[in-house]
Amino acid sequence: MGASTRTPPTPTLGVGRAGHPDAHGGLTNAFGSDFSESAEGADWLRRRDADHNVGSNAWALGPTRTENGNAILLRNPHLSWTAGYYEAHVRVPGVLDFYGDFRIGGPFTVIGGFNENLGFSTTNNQTRSHEFYAFRADLDRPDHILLDGSSSPLHREILVVEHGEGGEMETATHEFWTSDFGPVVHRGDSLVYVYRPANNGDFRAGEQWLEMMKAEDLEEWREAMRIGARMSSNFTYADGDGNIFYGTVSAPPALPHPSGGDSLAILATRADQIWSRIVPFDSLPQLLNPPGAYLHNENDSPHYANLNQILDHDFSFWVEEPRLRLRSQHALELLHNDRIFSLEDVVEAKNSMRMLLADRVKDDLVAAVRSTAPSSEVAAAVELLAAWDNRVAAESRGGVLFETWWDRYRSMLDGREPHAVPWTPDAPTTTPRGLADPAAAATAFEWAIGRTVERFGRWDVAWGEVHRVRRGEVDAPVGGCGDALGCFRVLNFGLAEDGKRVADGGDGWVLAVEFAEQPRAYSILAYGQTPDSGSPYHANQAALFATNQMKPVLWSEAEIEANVIERYRPGEERSEP
Repeated sequence: MGASTRTPPTPTLGVGRAGHPDAHGGLTNAFGSDFSESAEGADWLRRRDADHNVGSNAWALGPTRTENGNAILLRNPHLSWTAGYYEAHVRVPGVLDFYGDFRIGGPFTVIGGFNENLGFSTTNNQTRSHEFYAFRADLDRPDHILLDGSSSPLHREILVVEHGEGGEMETATHEFWTSDFGPVVHRGDSLVYVYRPANNGDFRAGEQWLEMMKAEDLEEWREAMRIGARMSSNFTYADGDGNIFYGTVSAPPALPHPSGGDSLAILATRADQIWSRIVPFDSLPQLLNPPGAYLHNENDSPHYANLNQILDHDFSFWVEEPRLRLRSQHALELLHNDRIFSLEDVVEAKNSMRMLLADRVKDDLVAAVRSTAPSSEVAAAVELLAAWDNRVAAESRGGVLFETWWDRYRSMLDGREPHAVPWTPDAPTTTPRGLADPAAAATAFEWAIGRTVERFGRWDVAWGEVHRVRRGEVDAPVGGCGDALGCFRVLNFGLAEDGKRVADGGDGWVLAVEFAEQPRAYSILAYGQTPDSGSPYHANQAALFATNQMKPVLWSEAEIEANVIERYRPGEERSEP
């Protein structure tokens, strides 16, 4: 990043007694003031925000909120377009009939989709499924620790691995030490540090996913969840009986002491000071068929899955602090009402082009710029922004300038709070709002005008002139923006050689299903079923995605038979389609 950057300090691991919490350190800002004043600083902020765009959206609507009286489920992961998702309908007669997404090289990594009776979706969550412990070393017996007054051995394992490059093989040898409570991560003169993770050595993840996919009703699905091999994710569920369900899975240990975080190891001299049990699935934060008949999650905490039934933060185990960022608030503006949805309405709502951040700060920005007696160009630009509809549809003009300004404004604040009113759980759906530093905002806006012209030729450039879907022969304008800007249709963009921003992550795989007498669904896989650019299935969905459309899912045997392109069984010679 340049000479003015500074590396965040490496957190150190301290030792505290069981039952005595310790303070935790924070990380410093990752760039200095000189860097924050540069164009590169604004670019860095955009790249940093891309990390927040690795997540997902998920909705469930109950029968009272849908036109046909059927539950509806939306699945919408946000990952890189090289993440290896593919779309499949897996049928094993009499055993399994499941439509959804799988991952190349890891079929049981993360799965979402539906069978004839029910469906589920995942969204990333925060977890705290481990603890660090410090044991006193037995100074009289090497490679032993003291616990309950007795000496316990550590276990040594030598791993020999062959590796090679260019046909020449070499051997690498590594030594590992473990305790009865987990792997040893550090050994000092008198203390041995041990990492104790939940589900260490568990091998049932594939079994759990299969049981979830095979389940025929809510109770069978919950029984599969009780296997407990999946240690993370929010799960949003809907079924043909009209149930909707939300639960967060984090495999939190039932700690007999306050958590040490990741900067404090708990000194354990007795076995009862070490956690021995994971909080069971049924005790985790959950909602079933709440008032208002909707559930949602966009990677925030479980507390606000339904605003009619907000969860108190009074858990006896670790649950992330209440949090509701702009993308989640955007979802609630779409769902927390009396609207009745068809499946097609859900698809349309999912593709909302609003930038919620603009709703919260644009008026303050316009007022700040107008108060400076601006030049004619700045005055014209701010009037464009005032008239802008706060959307990032391909044809909208104003969003590119606004985003350039926002990145510049934040970089000038050097890590300070940008909003006049920060987010607060006392007003979770109306904060943050306003601008903390109107003078800096006005200065940043004048800079953003020149920067937008430099990059894109004009400051009133349309969103879709800059933001593109490029796949195979497709080169199309596209709407959508990053999580930090409050978009629900999240897209990440890489910079092309011609200066355009090309979608390369965020939205890509989307599935919406209605549980009628037989499931009815739409899906889209923007980057296609294969990375092979020579395949007809590499770019055949890109143009559809760019225009906010989805294709009907073929579910029934008759639908599949009517659309067969090729039949193939392993071991048989393939015929050309």
